[in-house]
Amino acid sequence: MKIFGRGFIGSNLRRLELSKDFLVYAAGVSNSNQNEVSAYKKEINVFKKVLKTVNAKKKFIYISSLSVENKKLRNDRYVKNKLLIENLIKKNIQQYLIVRLPQIVGRNKNKFTLTNFLYKNIKLGKPIILWKNSIRNLIDIDDIVKILKKYLKNKPRINTTINIFNPKSVKVISLIKLFSEILNKEVKIKMITRENKNINFNKLRKNTRLPNRYYKTIDKKNYIESVLRKYYL
Repeated sequence: MKIFGRGFIGSNLRRLELSKDFLVYAAGVSNSNQNEVSAYKKEINVFKKVLKTVNAKKKFIYISSLSVENKKLRNDRYVKNKLLIENLIKKNIQQYLIVRLPQIVGRNKNKFTLTNFLYKNIKLGKPIILWKNSIRNLIDIDDIVKILKKYLKNKPRINTTINIFNPKSVKVISLIKLFSEILNKEVKIKMITRENKNINFNKLRKNTRLPNRYYKTIDKKNYIESVLRKYYL
């Protein structure tokens, strides 16, 4: 197995221990709020260079984002790039698997992740600006590895796209309250109203989510709390 990407996801996916027939691409812009056009151009150029080197006999796994499922974000630069790369894969690679992931929690130094942002600001006693009714889907990186391992062992279909996500999404206000409890810190919240851009996970469950048997490790009570305590205590 060869992995493109040395960041948080790429380094953890080394635990998949796949055969040399697999190429895993987990590189690219890690901050979905990135506004620099040059960063996205670089992402595409780097991917195109890799694309030219892919052997037709190799099985190519691309780590994408569930954000592409949100039609309200289709004009977002981050989402556009993910969709562009997915389309390049479909047109140019003979054996591929596109894996779309939600927000992942783990020992990640990226300050732009939701949980890292909340942890840092709540710990420092800074107020949190929160969009009303905002919902997120969080999953432990360890569970991503377990689910993918199990899926790939079962001789999955090639040339397909799968969505991996937590069966239960969480309100961001609930996340803030959990962090407040875990860190024993009071939080000042400023609630603002904006257009609802939450993903419709009920729709995804019917279409592209893996069967329930893959989610036994995460479909349990207090999952989010246990994950936060695992990485932030």
